[in-house]
Amino acid sequence: MKKFVIAATMILVFPVVAHSQQGKGPLTARTDAETKRDKEIDKAYQDAMKRPGAAKEQASQSDPWKTVRPSGNNDSKN
Repeated sequence: MKKFVIAATMILVFPVVAHSQQGKGPLTARTDAETKRDKEIDKAYQDAMKRPGAAKEQASQSDPWKTVRPSGNNDSKN
């Protein structure tokens, strides 16, 4: 009897688990305006990265230690 109860429970539980794993889309639906704005932001970012020197420009702007480091090429290790 115990085996029958376990088998019946498994037969009832597995379809429920399988059904819950099916994708039903994102949990929060985004509006058309939000997706359009996201695409505009992404396009602006891609355009900015395609500009010549964009990576160098961004690196120099985000370097908080540039005024602390000594100038020149110092290969010696302390």
